[in-house]
Amino acid sequence: MASARPSRQRHWVQVNRAAVLTAWAAVVAERLGMKRDEALTMGRAVAGLSAYSKGKRLGLVEPATDATKRARRRARAPLESFAQRGTTSTKTSDRASLPVSEAGARPGG
Repeated sequence: MASARPSRQRHWVQVNRAAVLTAWAAVVAERLGMKRDEALTMGRAVAGLSAYSKGKRLGLVEPATDATKRARRRARAPLESFAQRGTTSTKTSDRASLPVSEAGARPGG
């Protein structure tokens, strides 16, 4: 006769860390006063920078030269720091907050 007890096999769920990090950073940004859309964009920026950082560590991405970094720094407007990840945002004329990564590129664009 077959046993009525449930199987004790372990089942694993694999979760994409980028999605979890994006959601976490978005919640933090909302609590810091950003609108939902701005917070989600900032979350994407934080997740993107984490992926870039890991790519650099693994040797999959070449870091920018010092001259390129200096030129990008000079071209920036006053910025606000977020989540101590090198992710910053700047206020535009329509008061939207646009994320700008340390590499100078806007995430998702």
